[in-house]
Order: sequence, then structure tokens, then C-alpha cells
Amino acid sequence: MDCPRCRHDLREGARFCDQCGAPLAARCSRCQGDLREGAKFCDQCGTPVATPASGGYPAPAAQFDAPRSYTPKHLAERILTSRTALEGERKQVTVLFADLQNFTGLSEQLDPEELHDLMNRLFEMMLAEVHRYEGTVNQFTGDGIMALFGAPLALEDHAARAVEAALAIQEAMGKVGDELQRSRGQRVALRIGVNTGLVVVGKIGDDLRMDYTAQGDTVNLAARLQALAEPGTVAISEGTHHLVAGYFDYESLGTHTVKGKSVPVEVFRPLRRRAHRSRLAVASEAGLSTFVGRETEFAALLSAAEEARAGRGRVVTIVGEAGIGKSRLVWELRTRLPAGTMAWVEGTCVPYGQSTPYLPVIDIVRALLGLADGDPEREMDRKLTARLAELGPDVETAAPALRYLLSLGTTEGEMAALSPQERKERLLDALARLSAAAARQRPHVFVFENCQWLDGASAEFLNFWAAAIPRAPALVILTCRPGATPPAAGSPV
Repeated sequence: MDCPRCRHDLREGARFCDQCGAPLAARCSRCQGDLREGAKFCDQCGTPVATPASGGYPAPAAQFDAPRSYTPKHLAERILTSRTALEGERKQVTVLFADLQNFTGLSEQLDPEELHDLMNRLFEMMLAEVHRYEGTVNQFTGDGIMALFGAPLALEDHAARAVEAALAIQEAMGKVGDELQRSRGQRVALRIGVNTGLVVVGKIGDDLRMDYTAQGDTVNLAARLQALAEPGTVAISEGTHHLVAGYFDYESLGTHTVKGKSVPVEVFRPLRRRAHRSRLAVASEAGLSTFVGRETEFAALLSAAEEARAGRGRVVTIVGEAGIGKSRLVWELRTRLPAGTMAWVEGTCVPYGQSTPYLPVIDIVRALLGLADGDPEREMDRKLTARLAELGPDVETAAPALRYLLSLGTTEGEMAALSPQERKERLLDALARLSAAAARQRPHVFVFENCQWLDGASAEFLNFWAAAIPRAPALVILTCRPGATPPAAGSPV
């Protein structure tokens, strides 16, 4: 008897592979239900059972044998450090199922080696996006994956991260699908389902394999939603939608009858993340509590804004523990400034964004240029050109660097030909020119939230820009937690 994953020769009666740890009981690739020997279809969801004779799923490469082999080192260390506290814990998590559509058509068009290479490429792409948002892949399902967000790594925004990862996977998959369409005439796409619910975390092994017990149908519903999703899209449950609605544009797919649920479930399709949406901006839609206290801090912040409006720029740093009210203080300033006196732009740092250069700066640049979510590349380039012309010839020279930063591609070759140091200098100069010109046209407030997670490139820009801020009608507000070293040496509030 051979292992279906690594093809290792196994003894009769084995329940798990003694080389890669794969369970040997046959399971449905879609709903993960156990299959009876000889089954041609899953008796839980009706999915055809892939077999070697019918063009079954290629075994994943060795790097996918166990979670320890494909989980980034920094995530693996965090999991192993905290696993004792996690085992047996009841946690709310978000589950993501991704499944390849049209696998049978692919297996007929590609030879086994090409199919194997393609599947490994897709696995690597999906892993990269899941790990980028600090999720973990708990299972490969033949032609897809199952990933968890919120366990074994605790993440307070696990639902938002799962949806971000799902949209990023679909974006990357679109490029792979376009390439395969051109080369083979075959269109491939993923269906992705996301659900939030409770699980009980079981034992976490040294290889990072994790046992868990689903409460209710947390995992099963994610698999059912994946089956409901149209190819190339994401379907999320009402529970997930409730947690992320303010951060994404979405459309309702109505209610659907799902096996195992006594009442129809409402399903939503996330379309894109809304830019420049702080937690307070989302919470304000439902109404905020009365702002009480902090008169001294607010007065200092308001004074800094008045100085900036008069042309004496300021950098202000707000330091405090999580939940103490840093963002609320900033929000109060925004709502109390006289209408039309200062433009307001924000960039938010996130814990999984420290390896992404200029992440909050890109939010700021998009706002300064008037770029909207969902703008196609041609429209973004048109808006960039028009806005720079409006700001003056001194800023128009920054266009190649800004296009490079935004990955517009029209002058990417020009910037790519520079040395890394020259490219960095051009970017820093372009960002400083754009920010200064926008502030000259109208006084601006620039907010950088959660600077304890600021990436190195953004910190370098803020330090570079700091020398020019006192001469500009600009207020720069940095919020961070104690222990972080904020850039630009702002005045504390």
C-alpha cells in the first residue's frame, strides 16, 4: 500500500504515513468527509472522487509534507512558543477553504509533470498569501488548501486578515489563469469560502500539525461556502461579514440552503478592501460614546493644528497602551476642525505589513492623488498625471518615482535601471515634493496610525521629511504604543 501524498510504501493496516504523517483514510477533496472504499462520489456533498486512473490529484511536493516544512520560521517560532497555552483552548477563528475549479480539464490538457508543477506553483502562491497575513495552512485538500486565522496564532482581526488573504489569492490566481489561457487555452480559477466560528484547539506537534475540534459547523460551513462561490470569487458567511463589513466593499448573494444547516444562511461576496478606513471610522458609523476627559491632550493637539495652518508645521507623537484612546483623540481632532480648513489623509500600519516597504505611505499617496478603490491602471495613471500638473512643474518631475511606487508600470524600466541607492533617493525626494506641494495648496494633516508596526522604508521617509515639515503648513500625527521608537522625533502629547 502506498501513501497517497508521498508514495511511500506502507505496511498493511497503517492509519497514517510513517514518512509524511498524512492520514490514510480517504477524504473528499471538497467537504473533507470520510469516503468509503471504492466510492466514486462523496455521499456528503456529491463531489466526484479523484483516483489515479481518472486523472487524480498529483501528490504535493516534499516541501508541503508537514506544516513545519512550509511555515515561515518566524511564524513557526511564535506557534511553538505559545502552543502550551493554546492547547485545549476554545477560540474564535476564521477558516478559509480554497479549491481549484476545472481540475479534470487541466489533467486532460497537461502531462503529469506539468500538472504537478502547476499545482505546486499554486500551493506556493496560496501559502505566500496566507502567511503574509499570519494565517496557517492546516491541510492540503488535493487541489486546494484549508487555512486558519486566529489559531494557533492569536489574531484579534483574524476575520479581516482571512478576507484580505482570500482576495490576494484571487488576484494572484487571476494572473496565473491569464497565463494558462494564453499558453494552453485553458481557464483555471479558484473558489474560496470563508467562515468565522468557534473551535477547540487540540495538541500542536513539533511539526506544527494541529488537531482541533469544530464547535457546530465552523469548518464544514467554510467548505460549503467554497462550493457556493463562483469561480474566481470569494464567498463569506454572515458571521464573517458582521466582523469585516466596514472594511470591505461587498455584495449580498442572498440566502442559500446549505447541507447540515436547519435554516438558510446569508452569503456575501467581498469585492475589495476600502482604503483609508481606520477602526474609529468604521466604529463611528454605528455611533461612538461621548468623548470624556483628555482635555489637556486634546488642547495640545488642537494647538499644533492651528500652528500648522499658520505655516509652522509640527510633528506630534501620541504614545499609549492599546485601547487607551489614541485613535479616539485623533478622531476628535478630525471632527472638530472647522470644515474645509485642513485636508486629512491617513496611513495605517499593520503587524503583518512590516516587510512591505512604504505600506502606510502608499495609502497617503493614493489619497493625495485622488486615486479611488477599484480604479483601473489607465485611470490611475490619468489621475496621477492630472494631479501632478495641478500641483506644479516642481512635482511633475516626481511622476516616474510615484508610478514606480504604485506599480503602474509605465516607467518602471526607468526606475528599475537605477541602483538601489539612487532609486531610494528618487523615491524619498518624490514623496517629499508631493507632500509639500499638497500642503502648500491647502494645509494638511498627515496621520500615521500604529507606528509600532511601521516598516523601515516608511520610517526612513518620515525621518527624511521631518527637516522640511516646520516650514510647511502640515501637521504630522504619529500614534504608537510604549516601547516603540517613533520616527521624526515628534513632540509628545
